[in-house]
Amino acid sequence: MRPSVSGALRLLIGTAFLTLILLATWAPLTTGSAQQTYNWQYPAYDLRNTNYSPQNLINRENVGRLALVWLYQVPENPFRIPSLAPLQGIETTPLIVNGIVYFATPYNRVIALRADTGTPIWSYQVNMSEFTGKPYWAYVANQKSIWYHNNTILMMASDCSIHVLDALTGRLLRRVPGEVVCDIPGNTGYYWGEQAPIVYDNLLIVRASTAGFGGRGFLAAYDLRDMKLVWRWYTVPPVGGDPDWSAKYVVERDGRLFEGKTRGNIRPFPGDWGTTDLIGGGALWGLIAIDQEEGTLYASVGQPSPYYDASLRPGPNLYTMSIVAIDAKTGDLKWYYQVMPHALVPLEPGWSVILAELEVGGAKRKVVIAASKADYIYVLDARTGEPVYEPIKVGWREMNVHNVNMGNGADMGLSTEVLAGKTYCPGAQGGVEEPPAYHDGVLFVASQRACHRIVKGKVFYKGQIIDGYISLPDPTIPQNSTLYAVDLRTRTIKWKFEMPNRYQAASVVVSGGVVYAVDRAGILYMLDEETGRLLRRISLGGLGSSGVSIGTDASGEPVLVVPSGGGEFAGTYTPGVVAAFKLVGPVATPGPFGLSSSELLLLVVGAGVIVLGFIALLRLGGRRLARRGQKVAGGDGG
Repeated sequence: MRPSVSGALRLLIGTAFLTLILLATWAPLTTGSAQQTYNWQYPAYDLRNTNYSPQNLINRENVGRLALVWLYQVPENPFRIPSLAPLQGIETTPLIVNGIVYFATPYNRVIALRADTGTPIWSYQVNMSEFTGKPYWAYVANQKSIWYHNNTILMMASDCSIHVLDALTGRLLRRVPGEVVCDIPGNTGYYWGEQAPIVYDNLLIVRASTAGFGGRGFLAAYDLRDMKLVWRWYTVPPVGGDPDWSAKYVVERDGRLFEGKTRGNIRPFPGDWGTTDLIGGGALWGLIAIDQEEGTLYASVGQPSPYYDASLRPGPNLYTMSIVAIDAKTGDLKWYYQVMPHALVPLEPGWSVILAELEVGGAKRKVVIAASKADYIYVLDARTGEPVYEPIKVGWREMNVHNVNMGNGADMGLSTEVLAGKTYCPGAQGGVEEPPAYHDGVLFVASQRACHRIVKGKVFYKGQIIDGYISLPDPTIPQNSTLYAVDLRTRTIKWKFEMPNRYQAASVVVSGGVVYAVDRAGILYMLDEETGRLLRRISLGGLGSSGVSIGTDASGEPVLVVPSGGGEFAGTYTPGVVAAFKLVGPVATPGPFGLSSSELLLLVVGAGVIVLGFIALLRLGGRRLARRGQKVAGGDGG
């Protein structure tokens, strides 16, 4: 038996009103607090280094309502250490965990602030005056990252010592002396710590920087329970060389050296590195991605020491200038991909390696992404290390750059003399000089135009004066930068945004449909993720060398935090500030299906129009049926 028209009408009207009520309830109209809590727990948000946060509380529609809510003045550097290299600024992207902001200064102070007010909770200062007597320290002070793990904050100080702090009180829970970490066999160079230890399972993974100071590059793992060395992988041979170096990898375990067969893109080169005592370099100074499922570490290895003539180190100089995959449990080298064999200048993919899922040819693949200072983007198969496709070029034009992407065709005996007195671009501090961001198949990466000139002369290297080479900025070439959105699925540039200043150290961040970028002049740009349209810009007033982080405070309100200063800007040193921004007025919470407030409002209105249309049609149909029934009734009576 069919329901009557009036019954169907009542049913439809009831359903329509119920739908409208539910949609109106879900729509983010006005609320005083966020419905979800977001932390920024790692330097690049997650263990894959994507620099992408899924939060949508602060988004492309409301960044115009961000207002400064507190400003923390960073204390002055208390140390006056002779020969200390100039401070590079506050380079740590702040962590935001459980309503607390954590960051570190270049002079080895960790500071915890309340995310809602900026009120200091605690600070911990490493005594850098004790570093000057350590023979391995390079007299460099910088902090690129800190790490949060199980209610603790981890930092590697400039002297390579490891400090584990209680996240709530700042109390020192454990300290590992720098001599333990940086007492490296086969080394005659110098080190400094700048990247935090990372934690995988029960292992503490550490490395130290060396750049042109001649230290022997390494990556090491310590047991978290007793801090005993589990393994140490060496990136370059010991001083004096190893004739079979390029045909193997060397890892130390249980006090013994183990060798394994290499798997990479370079054929074995007998006598790689030569026999000089000047051998050094190969630091893993960037952010390391962790594949927790596979137990693999993905990292980049930096330059060979550039101060002495490259002809003294014939060969590809493995494993410098490479992207590598390391077994986290054993330290074994799974694969490597060298982007620039026998490098004359430091144009490595240094700042960050990203682990991601990417759709290629209609199928999803796990890939490793890295952008180099030579302005190339590499996408490699995470399992094999083989290129998914040819490198993607961004940035300004190349000038006097040798051996990049040449593989086995590189000139393995080239002398640095070919560059003496010449300018090369990108320079030693360009083009890609920051950790990029990745979201939904698109890489957001900035490249700066900063060219250098090679000057030949006397150089202090490994405690002696040698005839060497120095890279100095070329002031005749204008310096600026460009932010790119590169679709890695199609290998095309979606959009680019020009910036008048250099871009260095500050990570690019994407979240809520907004791309955040802080240039060297301390200007914070907020761009539409899809189009690159400038949504807003804020001048922070100090050296820009740290990216933003977004989290929620103790009451659940979203907050955007960014430091600036802490180094020289325009010839003037500033101790730095940390600025926090919140949304003015009610905070819009994300609605169902990830829709914005305007999208949900349109959905509500559209649903209402459709329902009212059905009601009108049913009423019209009901009237027609009634008239037809009257006619039928009249005919029967005649």
